[in-house]
Amino acid sequence: MIRRVVLLCFIVFVVICNIEARKPIVCYYASWTTYRAGRGQFNVEHIDPFLCTHLLYAFFGVDDTGAVKVLDPWLDLEDDGGRGNIRRFNELRQQNAQLKTLAAIGGASVDPALFSHIAASADLRTAFARNAREFCLAHGFDGVDVGWEFPGMHDGDTANDKHNFVLMLSELAVELRSHGLLVTGALAASETIASISYDIPGIVPHLDLINLMAYDYNGAWNEFTGHNAPLFAGPPDQNDFQRMLNVDHSVNYWLSQGAPLTKLVLGVPAYGRTFTLSNSASNGLRAPSEGAGLPGPYTEQPGYMAYHEACVHFLPGSGWQRVWEETQRIPYGFLDHQWIGYDDRASILEKCNYVNDRNLAGMMMWSIDMDDFRGYCGASFNLLRTINECLM
Repeated sequence: MIRRVVLLCFIVFVVICNIEARKPIVCYYASWTTYRAGRGQFNVEHIDPFLCTHLLYAFFGVDDTGAVKVLDPWLDLEDDGGRGNIRRFNELRQQNAQLKTLAAIGGASVDPALFSHIAASADLRTAFARNAREFCLAHGFDGVDVGWEFPGMHDGDTANDKHNFVLMLSELAVELRSHGLLVTGALAASETIASISYDIPGIVPHLDLINLMAYDYNGAWNEFTGHNAPLFAGPPDQNDFQRMLNVDHSVNYWLSQGAPLTKLVLGVPAYGRTFTLSNSASNGLRAPSEGAGLPGPYTEQPGYMAYHEACVHFLPGSGWQRVWEETQRIPYGFLDHQWIGYDDRASILEKCNYVNDRNLAGMMMWSIDMDDFRGYCGASFNLLRTINECLM
């Protein structure tokens, strides 16, 4: 009897240790994907709450008074017959008590000048911090993810945004942590942006996790093909600038600037970047292109394709050819004049092994609604499941 009790206690101890030792798997949920047509439509009910440690609801906005704003009241709230998406999202914790939910504030749809305006004023920084805290408490979030794209760029204050961002995060962290709430940041991975936008030693103490957006290294803004998120530089890279546009260079830059391994979360994309080739016979990396590729049937955005749209191109009989670039550890594919650089299970596994080898804090995905959530090309949430199976 005593032996059985001891054995049971040991098993419970091991299970608890494994739960506590689990590395963060941070998942962004793009709430507007509920409006996508057909099998591209993604609702809160599609989320598996056991595949992520942190679920981030994207996006909420800010105004010039420092208030946090709901951007789609009918979807997010229950007033006047609304769908109550926020409540349903946060109720996912009833299925998984270990799950944390955060409000993602910012993103590409929020004018960066608003963040610049708030960060420049002591009064507005205080207002933003208090409003963020009240927003979390009112709606049941466990914290805030800040997605200012990007300090010192676009319509921001090139001279002062970097410093003011530290001040804004400092006040936000004090306010939220006093109520047991988390503060994370969605931050540009590439040195070309990060060196302008972030005082890395300054922001690190105020963030619980640094979600590195290690994607969008290449796209249809170039006149040649390039992978969305190569793990390493490779032979196709023709100059020093191109050799900077990869995950490994970004991680090394952040670490060299003082970012701790314990906070650095590597972001991976559940989408690819598409191009239209100038010449279908020239179809490799850095091949001449004539702009964006055709849009996917559900995302409907030229130059961009969700994984669940891209993966069907590589099923038997599709006509598309998949190529694995050994040095950069990524796939790309082409058919006639159409070309895509994307991540699949093999490249996600490479990145997960990289995270394990470098002992980074964890992994992040933008965004889970673009994974193969219906399982047309294999298991549902194939990319996210790959991370769960691999991450140690």
